[in-house]
Amino acid sequence: MYRRWILPIGLLTLALVAGYWGYWQHDENRQLRVAIGNNYQRAFYNLSDHVQNAEVMLGKSLVSTDPIQSQKLYEQIWEQSNQALDSLGQLPVGDALLGRTAKFITQLGDYTRTLSEQVAMGKATSQEQWETLNQLYNQASSLNSELGKIHAATIDGRFNFSELAVNSSYRLAREGRMLASGNFQTIDRQMQKYPTLIYDGPFSDHMEQGKAQGVTGENISQARARAVAMKYMAPEENEDIIARVTGSVDGSIPAYRVEMTRRNGGKVVGEPAVADVSKQGGHLIWMLNPRNIASSGLNLAEARQNAAAYLKKQGYSPMKESYYQRNDNTVTFNYAYMQDGVIIYPDLVKVIVAMDTGRVVGIDARSYLMSHRNRNLTEPKLTEKQAREMVSDRLNVEEQGRLALIPIGPDKEQLTWEFKGTLDQDTYLVYINAMDGSEVNLLRLIQNNDGALTL
Repeated sequence: MYRRWILPIGLLTLALVAGYWGYWQHDENRQLRVAIGNNYQRAFYNLSDHVQNAEVMLGKSLVSTDPIQSQKLYEQIWEQSNQALDSLGQLPVGDALLGRTAKFITQLGDYTRTLSEQVAMGKATSQEQWETLNQLYNQASSLNSELGKIHAATIDGRFNFSELAVNSSYRLAREGRMLASGNFQTIDRQMQKYPTLIYDGPFSDHMEQGKAQGVTGENISQARARAVAMKYMAPEENEDIIARVTGSVDGSIPAYRVEMTRRNGGKVVGEPAVADVSKQGGHLIWMLNPRNIASSGLNLAEARQNAAAYLKKQGYSPMKESYYQRNDNTVTFNYAYMQDGVIIYPDLVKVIVAMDTGRVVGIDARSYLMSHRNRNLTEPKLTEKQAREMVSDRLNVEEQGRLALIPIGPDKEQLTWEFKGTLDQDTYLVYINAMDGSEVNLLRLIQNNDGALTL
C-alpha cells in the first residue's frame, strides 16, 4: 500500500518544487526588470537635468556682455552637453529614434566650445553667432519641453521605465508618438527638482562658511534659550506653550535645541514646534511649527502684511521684501537687510506664514546671523544710467536699477547695480559692478502664480 503512494507523492513534490522554482524565477525576472528600469529612469532624469541646465545657460549667454562671464557660460554649456550625451547613450533607444537629438546635443557642445576658445583669444561674438546662439536656445527649449512631457507621463503612471526594459525600442517609439500630442507641463516646471528662493541657493554655501558675524553677546542659560524660543512662537488662540531644551547643536553657530509643545485645554495638540537658539547671545537661528494647515483663507497681501509686522516686532529693521514662494497652504517671504538705501542680500531672513490664520509658523535667520554687520559701504563710481549702458542691448530693461550688495565668494561681497529685464518670454536679473562696470552675475527669473525662483 505504501508503494501506491510513492508516485503521487513524488509527482506532488516535483510540482511544488517546479512551482517554487517558477515563482522564484518570476520574482527574479521582476526584480531584474525593476532594476533595469530604475537605471533607465536615472539616465533619463540626468539627461533632462543637463538639457535644462544647458537651456538656462544659453539664455544667460544671450544677455551677457562680459567676456569672462561669456567664456564661463560657453564652457559650462559644453560640459552640460557632454554629460547630456552620455546620459542619452544610456537609454535603450536606437539612433533611428533619437539620432537627431544626439546630433543637436553634439553640435551644441562643439559650437559653444568653439565660442569659448574664440572669446579667450579676445575675439568678440559676431552678430551671426548671436543669431546661431538664439536658434540653439530655441531648440534646447523645445527639447526641454518634450522631455517634460515624458517626465509628466512617468509621474501619472502612463509611462513606466520597467516596461521599457521589456520592449524598449517599440515601447518608447509608441509612447513618443502618443505623448507628442499631449498637453502636459513643460520642463521648466516638471524638471525643477531643486527650486530655490532668490539668493537662497546660489549663495547658500557662502552662508555656511566662516564666522557668524551677526552672533554677539554673552553665553546664555537653557532657561534663557527657552524664553527666546517662546518669544518667536506665534501660538493659536487658546493654546498654551511648554518649552524644553532637548539637546545641543554643533556647527557654525552652536545652539540649544528647544521643543515647544502646544496644549489646548490641557491636551497636547499636534507635533511640537522646534527651534535652535544660539548659545552665544541667545539669537534665534530658526523656528518651525509643523502644525496642520488644511485651508487657505488669506490672500497674499494679508500674509505679506503679517510677515512684515512679525519681523518688525522681533527687532529686524529695516528690512525689504525681495521675493516670495507659495507652498501648499503657506507662503515664504524673503527679506533682506537695508543699509543706506542698499539692499544687502547676504543678510537674509525667511518668514513662513500660514494661509489659514495668518500666523507665522516658521522663520529662518541663519543667513542673517552668518553675515550681518554694519558695513562700510563705499559710494558707487557708476551712476544708475552709466551702469545701465553696460547691460546687453538685447535685454529689455523694465524698471530702474537699484543698488545691491551680493556675495561673490566665501569672504567677499560686491556692490552692484541690479537690473531686471526680459528677452522674449524670459526674465533676467543682471548685476553690474558699481565700481568698474563689469558684469558680476546673471540670474534667470522664473515667475508664476506661486512666486519667483532663480536659475
